Amino acid sequence: MLLAAACVALAALAAVRADPPATTPGLAPFTRDADGRGVEGQVVADTGRPRVQRVAVLPDRTTGRAWGIPYLKAAVADLNVAKPDAVFTVGDMVQGYTRSGERYEAEVDEYLGIVGALRGMRFYPTAGNHDVISGTRTAGDDAFAQRYRARFGPLWYAVDLDLATAIVLFSDDALDGRTIRFAPAQLAWLEAELPRAAARGKPIFLLMHRPMWRSRSSAWDTQVQPLLERAGVDAVIAGHFHSMQRDPDVGGVQYHILGTCGGMIDQPPLAGQLQHLTFVDCTEDGALRVWHQPVGLVLPEDFVTRVDQDRVYALRNPDPAVRTSGHVPDPASIARPTPARATLSVRNPTDVPITVTLDPPGVVEGRDGRVAWWTSGLGGLAGAEPGAGSNGWTSHTLADTDNAHTMARESRAVVRAARGALQASVAPKGEATVEVPVTILPKPGASLPPQLDVYATFVDSKGRTVPVYLPTRLPIERRVALPGSRDEASPMPVLAWDYSPYDTREANPTVRLWIEGDALIAEVDVPDANLTGAPAWEVPDAARRRDPIADAVSVTLESRDPAGQLLDEAFHWEPFTPGAAPDGGGRAEVRRRDDGGWTTLLRLPLRSRTVERLQVGVADNDETYHTQWRWLAPGGRGGSWQVAPSGSAAAGTAP
Repeated sequence: MLLAAACVALAALAAVRADPPATTPGLAPFTRDADGRGVEGQVVADTGRPRVQRVAVLPDRTTGRAWGIPYLKAAVADLNVAKPDAVFTVGDMVQGYTRSGERYEAEVDEYLGIVGALRGMRFYPTAGNHDVISGTRTAGDDAFAQRYRARFGPLWYAVDLDLATAIVLFSDDALDGRTIRFAPAQLAWLEAELPRAAARGKPIFLLMHRPMWRSRSSAWDTQVQPLLERAGVDAVIAGHFHSMQRDPDVGGVQYHILGTCGGMIDQPPLAGQLQHLTFVDCTEDGALRVWHQPVGLVLPEDFVTRVDQDRVYALRNPDPAVRTSGHVPDPASIARPTPARATLSVRNPTDVPITVTLDPPGVVEGRDGRVAWWTSGLGGLAGAEPGAGSNGWTSHTLADTDNAHTMARESRAVVRAARGALQASVAPKGEATVEVPVTILPKPGASLPPQLDVYATFVDSKGRTVPVYLPTRLPIERRVALPGSRDEASPMPVLAWDYSPYDTREANPTVRLWIEGDALIAEVDVPDANLTGAPAWEVPDAARRRDPIADAVSVTLESRDPAGQLLDEAFHWEPFTPGAAPDGGGRAEVRRRDDGGWTTLLRLPLRSRTVERLQVGVADNDETYHTQWRWLAPGGRGGSWQVAPSGSAAAGTAP
């Protein structure tokens, strides 16, 4: 098995060493232990201007897209003009979730290098899940938490500002990405710290990454809320959701969730998603005010309320409000533009009417062809035609969501729909089935399936029309040919069928399938810059098949034996895990491609059976916390495509 020894060495990454802290301009003067790590629970004395004190809060930076860095740099430039007394964060400053100490350090260097340009103000970080959780996925692995302490400072602490007390909490004590709780040591510290802060007689606000009050397992209502009310805490501020919203006050305590500053978003500002700064104003008479500001506009703190954000979530998660059924022609199977009807099933889970369209409100186009969501306010869209967005402001171009490999240009290029072709109104809690006339354009080869950019809009509690973006694939039925040699087998794309803003930007894998003797041969080509194996091979259970810690290939077959009995088989193969063999039987080999990535050849025994349906999946791990799955047919692990009868034409070949 080629490359396995060179690609694994994963166990050594678990023992990541925390280097001595680098000197960073503006980083708070924390007390550190002998190893250079921030001491937990310390109180940092800070000085500022009298009478009115303004502090800024930077929202989430993840998920690490390069285009997010300009937003962070612009925020630092804004802060250097506004000159607040201090700058805090709500965490997720780096992408993290990695097993590579070098990658983590580079991301920290990038972030601290940018905030290091802050002039005349201290920077106080908050630890988010991306900042501390290891890509090993081992609960309690504190290797990167220790690196955090060395580079940023303590995980929880308090800051005595002139006119307020800021308390920074750590919302990932379990270090596993799932368990939402505070460790007893941190709760004990908070219980002792709040009376001390209250004795100062100044406003108190708490910062943390996860909105812990939203989780029952955190015991917030019983263990934390009473402490806050006794101490007279004014506000609690968190992030993590990448969607700004204002929760109702509880016991006189304000609750705020911030959006992003460089992090990944895929919806317009009125859905709570925008790149922004947050400010907390504390006055000498004990008042506290939270407000938000994108470039050129100050937003009220209740710009998006919980009730409206819940409507957005309901339309998107866990299943989008718009689904497709039936089939349209495969672009590879037609020779000329072909009329078709796309069938859309729409459900409205909200308490207000929605309208489903292909023509979203509030979108303007610049002269360069880029489009952006427009919201009433100050400023305008640079480069827009006269009158377009002249009294509004924009946030997040639709181009930022595009991923040419999964859901963007190619999939839009094979379908046309006239303006106004879709205009459906659905009552609260109602459902509707709508047919949309479209034209499918021919495209030789196995192209990405057609996609329509659908929007579900509603009028929010402030009378504004909110568009919710729901990119929707049109289902096609491809028949997979199984010829008798590799030369006759056409490469077919293995892709992400459902839209996600977290899809990787690497090109799609391809698979060739053919019959050789009494075996099915699957040759999978994977563009991949990082070949990843697991520390050791074990027969995979359901969890490992679903979310492997290594690069993997999955093949499922529905076949019929000579007696007519229908059989299901599943094969799981991790090319770079030492000792791995295709689970389910067969043989496999792997090699590095000259142009980057890898190719694996699987020989799966048929035992005189005839394959009727099949599915192929490729998991790309990249030594991070998340695994990207792509599939030959829609439906993920449970999906499949029919195998064409021997000698017949099948989609995926040129018409």
